[in-house]
Amino acid sequence: MRPETLSEIVGSVYDCVLQPQDWSRALPLISSFGESAASSMVVQDRQSASGTNIFEHGADQSFLRLYFEKLAASRITPTKQVAFDQLGEFATMTMLAGERETSNSDFYLKWVKPLGFRDVIGVLVLRSGRRVAWFSVVRSGVQPRFTDSDLRHMELLSPHICRALMISDALELQSITAARLEQTVDQLSTGILLTEDHGRISYMNGAAERLLKNGNVLKAQNGRLTAVRSGPRDTLSRALTESVSGHAPPRTGQYAVPLPDDEGGGLIANVLPLQWREGRIPLAGLRGATAVIVQDPAERRTPPLEAFASLYGLTFAEQKVLEHIAAGEPPQETADELGVSITTVKTHLQKIFAKTGTGRQADLIQLLERHTSPLRGTHS
Repeated sequence: MRPETLSEIVGSVYDCVLQPQDWSRALPLISSFGESAASSMVVQDRQSASGTNIFEHGADQSFLRLYFEKLAASRITPTKQVAFDQLGEFATMTMLAGERETSNSDFYLKWVKPLGFRDVIGVLVLRSGRRVAWFSVVRSGVQPRFTDSDLRHMELLSPHICRALMISDALELQSITAARLEQTVDQLSTGILLTEDHGRISYMNGAAERLLKNGNVLKAQNGRLTAVRSGPRDTLSRALTESVSGHAPPRTGQYAVPLPDDEGGGLIANVLPLQWREGRIPLAGLRGATAVIVQDPAERRTPPLEAFASLYGLTFAEQKVLEHIAAGEPPQETADELGVSITTVKTHLQKIFAKTGTGRQADLIQLLERHTSPLRGTHS
């Protein structure tokens, strides 16, 4: 065997990490390398019966594939101690059929011979929480059985196959996790932007897009985050630069940048590095070096009135009063809307105050706000 032959095969195996369909190109090379009639790669989703990917080269391997599927799932007991418990573990004909004449074994007669095969090598190449995968090469009835030399060749190749499958599985898991995180972050009413060097925006959720589209205090210029006004622009730029370097105020871990608008109000942008105390920052799973978090007070969020009422033991009548008070209605208007007297509304309010430990409407609204979900309202 020439070293460049193995090198070419190993290269083709790692090509399959990002392009699984490339197994159709790698398997013929592996079959030729092992002087085999056929080879296959089977990746089975452990949580879905329909989630099995099969890549084959050469003859049909349906019976053999079914055997390894059952063995890998521990549904059958092999003749010897081959339970596919260890990654890279081999299953040869002798291991599966026993020491007796293999051509008379149940394994050979039921699983190998019907396919016209003479010998087989199976290797467990992936066993994760989500998937199990096995690789096999077989020789036809007119070929000799695999020798110790063939097994040594497989021992050179199998670690690379195992590593490629593990990388592929990890990458897909990370992609799924990141996608779910993005979906969750996108539903927040709080604007979240992730930036890299010099404020280049690498991600923003829906609330941040609306803030930039509004353009009162923040904007995107040439793909970079900047403030509309010159003073805040310099402050924000410094905070972004320091955060990219992993620096932050030691007490808070973030910079608070005021962003005034032309109407006497504005927003505050909290800038924090994702590399600083990374384990404490849930956004570290998204792409970017710095997070900019901005809450727009005009972004309406729906208070969890039913859950709030249940938490504090409010009656149905008290909850109805709370709904109107939370919407900003004064007691008299609430009474008119509910068709009750102002005295009844005030009585309900006093009971709500007592149950929630508040003493006035402002305190009650503030408490309700602290319980309000950070998700956007349904109108958005």
